[in-house]
Amino acid sequence: MKRLVCLILIGISTFAFGQQSSANDSLTNPLIPVNKQNLLKDFDLVFYMRYGLDSDFKQDKLATSRFSGNELRIDLSAKVHEKVGFRFRNRFTSAPIPGTLDNVNSTVDIAFIDVKATDKLNVTLGKLSADWGGYEFDLNPIEVLEYNDILNHSENYLVGVGVGYQVNEKHRFNVQVLNASANRLDKKGTIILPKGIEETKVPLAFVGNWRGSFWDNQFQTSYSYSYFTQAKNKGMYYIALGNKYQNKQLTWMYDFQYTHDAIDRHGIISSMSQEEKPIMAKDVAYLEHWTRLDYQVYPKLIFSLTLMTSNAYAQHTTVENAGNSHIRVSYGASPMIQYSPFKKLDLRFYAAYVGRWYANSSYAKTELGQVDGNTGRISIGFISPLQLL
Repeated sequence: MKRLVCLILIGISTFAFGQQSSANDSLTNPLIPVNKQNLLKDFDLVFYMRYGLDSDFKQDKLATSRFSGNELRIDLSAKVHEKVGFRFRNRFTSAPIPGTLDNVNSTVDIAFIDVKATDKLNVTLGKLSADWGGYEFDLNPIEVLEYNDILNHSENYLVGVGVGYQVNEKHRFNVQVLNASANRLDKKGTIILPKGIEETKVPLAFVGNWRGSFWDNQFQTSYSYSYFTQAKNKGMYYIALGNKYQNKQLTWMYDFQYTHDAIDRHGIISSMSQEEKPIMAKDVAYLEHWTRLDYQVYPKLIFSLTLMTSNAYAQHTTVENAGNSHIRVSYGASPMIQYSPFKKLDLRFYAAYVGRWYANSSYAKTELGQVDGNTGRISIGFISPLQLL
């Protein structure tokens, strides 16, 4: 018995000595070298999260109710040189599919370097967030419960180069040259190309944006014009006019968006066909209005209301010379209440409703077999950008 007690005491002493030695080693040789620890001052690590209990309705009837991880993204940014920064954001709520054109996984939102050429001029290279203009897309994705039709059917993160020029404190101009898509035109999915349409050898997008600030930053603008080409002699132009008013308690945003596609890049009208493999529609247009109101009722309580509408037009769909038809209009409404219990932590608990209504033209009903309908979602959960570093 005494021998057993001695062995245990020797083991404990050996373990304690080993722990002390390891502790001394860690102090002498830290995991992050001392000469590198200053880099952490210029390093940010943020988890963007939105989780909730979602109850989905279709035609006013409950379809399903379940807990859902709607948003989970990791955002890394660092200053690697006095004039060079890096940023990477990845989302974990979709499958990673490499682009057939850019070879980057679809889950990667942004991955770029930012080079400060002068005090007013900077250059970004890599996978960028397209500077569409408007404030619907400017909002962090965790803040948006439902996008309007154009953004919901767009490729918003593309590989390319951007140049930004800060004229003064109130005005900034950005220009981007991007891939028109992450994928080749003939690899976009189940919708097939019309006969006679050829893919261009230079599929690029050109984006220009102006951001202005007025009245002591109470009123701001984000206006843009973009032009894309993926097929020979078939382009698309996109106009977005964003307006924002803000005071101590109220933030109001309004976007006007219009796009005209020689071929239906967004695929909304094309997918309305009843064919098993629908043909991509030609000469289509989408016109939208979007607005959001955020009002701080109390320091910890915020009420939000989002309203939207989208109109779809098509010149040719299933029959030749159908005319400039107003195919469909959609409406959306989303009231939301957010409660933030902590002063020094941006963690909000929310309750919201998202309703969408779809009304089709007589042409869409008779020629495309469409029927009017609606969807709804009740969501209760939390929103937070959790900044770890």
